[in-house]
Amino acid sequence: MSSLSDRLQFDRQHGAIHDADRRYLLMRADVLMGVLHELPLAAQTSVLQGMAASACKHGGNSVAAYLESVGSSQLQQTMIDSAAALGWGMWHLSATDNGLVLDVENSPFAHGHGPALQPVCAPISGILHSLASALLDSEVVVTEHRCAAQHGDRCQFSARRSDASPSDF
Repeated sequence: MSSLSDRLQFDRQHGAIHDADRRYLLMRADVLMGVLHELPLAAQTSVLQGMAASACKHGGNSVAAYLESVGSSQLQQTMIDSAAALGWGMWHLSATDNGLVLDVENSPFAHGHGPALQPVCAPISGILHSLASALLDSEVVVTEHRCAAQHGDRCQFSARRSDASPSDF
């Protein structure tokens, strides 16, 4: 499979960007994440949960397409490369006995939001959920343990099999 940046088709006549049948959008991260600053804290949590669920569902379509195209042995690297190509930061993914750990440098969601009281990289959590489910062939639970919007340097997530103990990470 060619790299995502090579596959993106820019249809200027219709104002669209596609990778096969998947449409993409270029948007400033501060515009997207600035929505949260316009909402009360309780609503922010709901929006973040919705973003994670939507990224899992719709991003899962990309994960499935990549899995079909490159197979499970190349899926992890394809997702890492695609995340970088889409501006989702630099992903460092490693396996553990019960799942995966993802470290993200330069998250656009943390950068676009700025300092936060809670983790704000919900779209990455959603995509990780789809990726881990595919790689582990199991239901998973994803947790954002560290967010650059709170701690300033990087974000860290884990995806563990749903039957594994949270203390296994």
